[in-house]
Amino acid sequence: MKIVRMILQGGSESVHMTIQKMKETTFKEATLAEWEQVAIKSLKGKTFESLLTKTLEEIILKPLYSIADLEDIPTNQTNIVRQTKQSSRWLVAQTVIGNTVEEILADMKDSLAKGNDVINYKLDLKHKWSSSDLEELKTILEGHTVLLDVSSDPSFLHNFTDMQGMIKGVGAHQFTTARTFFLDGSRIHKFGGDAVSELASVLVQADAFVDASDLDQLSKKGFVQFSVDTNFFMEIAKIRAFRILWKAFGEAHGNSEIAAIPVHAETSLRSFSTLDSNVNILRAGNSALAAVLGGADSVTTYPHDYLTGANPTSKRIARNMQLVLKEETHINQVLDAPGGSYYIETLTKELVEKSWTYFLELMNESTLEERELKLNERATLKWEQQLASLATRKKSLIGTNVYANPEDNLENTIVQTDYKRLAEPFEQMRKALKDNPLNTAIIPFGILKEYKARMDFVSGYLIALGVSPIVAPENLKPFDLQKWIDEQAIDYVVFVGNDEQTAGLVPALLNEQLSVPMDVAGKFEEYEDWLDAGLSGRIFAGQSLLEKGNALLALAKKEDSHDNA
Repeated sequence: MKIVRMILQGGSESVHMTIQKMKETTFKEATLAEWEQVAIKSLKGKTFESLLTKTLEEIILKPLYSIADLEDIPTNQTNIVRQTKQSSRWLVAQTVIGNTVEEILADMKDSLAKGNDVINYKLDLKHKWSSSDLEELKTILEGHTVLLDVSSDPSFLHNFTDMQGMIKGVGAHQFTTARTFFLDGSRIHKFGGDAVSELASVLVQADAFVDASDLDQLSKKGFVQFSVDTNFFMEIAKIRAFRILWKAFGEAHGNSEIAAIPVHAETSLRSFSTLDSNVNILRAGNSALAAVLGGADSVTTYPHDYLTGANPTSKRIARNMQLVLKEETHINQVLDAPGGSYYIETLTKELVEKSWTYFLELMNESTLEERELKLNERATLKWEQQLASLATRKKSLIGTNVYANPEDNLENTIVQTDYKRLAEPFEQMRKALKDNPLNTAIIPFGILKEYKARMDFVSGYLIALGVSPIVAPENLKPFDLQKWIDEQAIDYVVFVGNDEQTAGLVPALLNEQLSVPMDVAGKFEEYEDWLDAGLSGRIFAGQSLLEKGNALLALAKKEDSHDNA
């Protein structure tokens, strides 16, 4: 035992000496220029500029942000965000869902009992409220904050003497404790706009309110809503940027001490898909966290199956996202957690500058209608850019344009919303090709390890369109291939091989004149010659899924428009 104690004591001293040595160790401070040189070496011939990324807002993102970036940040930027937020807490404002008044009232009571803070209800004219229903609603509303949308029938408010919270669809109203001047940042987002468009749109609306009333009334009775999508850091910066822009708006109208207005955020349905809808849980969770970190005062999280009809389980999951954020992460105890981040502070500044510049540009237009027209034109352009990125798979929508599940149910009735959804064209394409099936085969040539990557790409590409290809036995001779095509009742084939096999065998197969259209996988210099010889088209990385899908749909319908697709 004595020997053991000596060994242990010696080991303890050794550990102590190691820790002490670690504490005394110093490292040479690396400069940004040195980091860039190391990064360039790892790029294998690409330039450093290849690491830069342009966002939808035309902000250039760098691969690394450092303390040097804070030199360009206004010294009071973080303070403005924190002073106008005041509290780190937020309210859970889950949407009330139901087909009847009875279901609406039951959902209100159930959600309030299970953690909801705000009664979030959009009046639907198909809901018929009786006098007893209204009395029950009044009882529920007592002591609770509301987020009420009465756009379809503002006279609904005549049933109430007062309520606390935020009301859409009425403009000025005499309720003393409710805010009724609604600045809608979601509208332009739903139309396809970027963060700059959303922020500028809110300022345009605010200016119109001030012209019709006054700034003091707007700050007392106003509130703003944003839709928060899955671009995590940009969405955090968007909400932070609004608080700075709001103060700038007040200063421009002669009030440097303008009171902050509540910011409500809802998770965007723009990225929601009915295809592999469980992925919507991740999208909603991402958006909810961004909304909270950005500083929203209340947040709505849509259930992942909202588009096909939410059920009690999905509503509970959506609500619990926020409750877990509150109770498990404790971010409701930290005010402006992203503040001071080199990256987010830089994003915030650039959004502020671009949005204010665009706002001033819009204000050069003579009327509100002309300003709205310019906003819509920009939103349309941004929408087309987003669709193009998804169609060419430069951007991913998991389960929709990549990693698609061929077993997805395409027969569900889809709830119509006022959001333009990025997945919708792909859902429609999948449904159309299911209704007009195209029996497709991949015909592989060569050694498996040499063509497998290309074959997997083609298979994933076609499945994203709703076409599930089968794979022919490899290296079939033309006669045997044609026989197999006939036996399997194949409508269309895709040749897959390595570059050498493709260049050598495609012309030979074209000479045999197979009975079905043939595409080739990949891009080749000989492509135009092959087209002249009868090749139907090709599949390659960067090709538009939607354009190819339309060509295959025409082929399935026997419209003969797949040539050269």
